[in-house]
Amino acid sequence: MAVRRGAWSAGFVLTGVLVSSASAYAVCNGPQPLVTRLKAHPTTDNAVVLGSWYASRKQFDCAISTFQTALKGDPKSAQLHYLVGLAYVDSNRNAEALPNLQRAVELDPQVIKPHMVLAYLLDQSGKHAEAEQQWRASLAIDPKSTMALEGLSADMLAREDFQGVILLLRDAQLTEKLSINLAQALGRLNYINEAHQVLERALNASPNSVPLASAMTVVLVKQQRYQEAINLLQHAVDANPGNQEAPVQLFRVLVLTNHINQARPMGPKLLELHPKDPEVLYLNGIVYRSVGDYANAKEVLEKAVAIDGNFFNSRYNLGMVLVFLKEWQEARENLEKAIELGAPEPQVHFELAKALRGLGDNDAALKEMQAYQKLKKEEEAGMEASNAAIQGDKALTDGKVQEALAHYREAAEGEPNNASYKYKLSQALHESGDVEGERGQLEQAVKLDPKLAAAQVELGYLLSRSGDTIGAIEHFRLAVDAAPGWVDAWINLAAQLAVGGQYADARKAVATALKLDPENAQAKRLSDRLAEDPAAQQARP
Repeated sequence: MAVRRGAWSAGFVLTGVLVSSASAYAVCNGPQPLVTRLKAHPTTDNAVVLGSWYASRKQFDCAISTFQTALKGDPKSAQLHYLVGLAYVDSNRNAEALPNLQRAVELDPQVIKPHMVLAYLLDQSGKHAEAEQQWRASLAIDPKSTMALEGLSADMLAREDFQGVILLLRDAQLTEKLSINLAQALGRLNYINEAHQVLERALNASPNSVPLASAMTVVLVKQQRYQEAINLLQHAVDANPGNQEAPVQLFRVLVLTNHINQARPMGPKLLELHPKDPEVLYLNGIVYRSVGDYANAKEVLEKAVAIDGNFFNSRYNLGMVLVFLKEWQEARENLEKAIELGAPEPQVHFELAKALRGLGDNDAALKEMQAYQKLKKEEEAGMEASNAAIQGDKALTDGKVQEALAHYREAAEGEPNNASYKYKLSQALHESGDVEGERGQLEQAVKLDPKLAAAQVELGYLLSRSGDTIGAIEHFRLAVDAAPGWVDAWINLAAQLAVGGQYADARKAVATALKLDPENAQAKRLSDRLAEDPAAQQARP
């Protein structure tokens, strides 16, 4: 069957339609030539034309009525089900749209638009796993679909399949949104330099983009290039005078990088524009606290907490101000709530210790000081490890393998529970020819993070080379579980299953690879070999 990306051809004759449709047309007052044509020739095509006329003029009830009446005579029309669903979407009745869109993709799975609209609605309703299936179905029809790539990569980011996002987008034509998604995935796996390169290319194409500037700022702050981040956001503000997001972004970076004098005049102006924005309120609270104006700091931070009591930054900063004001009980309540909500800063425990001492609870204060010291040490080690990993990335890119090894070892030792640092170290060990060292680091990496698909694949490959077929299969399976869209991982799994004589499973794996990438030459060759293999033929059910 030929793959179709656009409209259907329809010419089914509708039966039993005239009685029920006449009153609808009278009420809806459609154009007489179209109404007359449908009455004289009640076909799906004519119903589509009239219903689409109503929809184009936002007369969605009339459009739905026309399409639904047509469905009585042509119940297996995927096009009509799609158009009913689309009219429901356009009239903000998403729950009613879902069954029609699902029926459309069942009836004609080779048309891309119903898959994409259905995926969007599923995402909106929180059914992200089902939405992923529809985005993937869309990409099977059109692997270059920007909308499908954006939707799928967003869902994968949400479930923290960062390796999968990188694999999905590595060869894609990157839009602004796709560049941001790819950079986020790279950043979360500590590929900070690569994330910078992706966003730099995107900014060269769209130098005034606020979303790109915002994403690049996150990377620059991680690289401790604070002034560059400030300069970039200032340019975004200057280039987009009507944009309300860019000044808030700039204000945030100025405050959080302790450029208080630059941030201070911006605060009141932003409060006028965003009087109920908890982030703008809490950032102003930090500015007031930093200059010793505790009364105003308390006022704006209390407003922030009243608007959103689950924003831990507001709770934390209010607690700090209340400690300065020696309002111990209120300080304790807010700081404990901040910790409960996930405030990661070691300082929150230090401030809580002060409040507890103020209340006379010295034992609890001692425990908080111990927590502070432990977290502070981990934070400092994490920063040093991050800097070492960034230097390792640069050295490895420059071909300085021994230098990269030293930096990655420092990162892995400084933050021993970080799987990505161990994976980076394994890559440098591979470049140096140390196979045993590479395997050791990979084993540690996948133990820490079984969803690190790249490490699972590399470990599977090493086990395969050593003759451990069962172990290789296990790690290739874990890789495809973690990154189900990774074609190469499916091919590796299929090949290793064949080596192990598991031909039926091998054929299923290579079929999955071909479904994801129908033109993949390696998958085609493997599929042909499995089909010709006598043992594989005997194993067929």
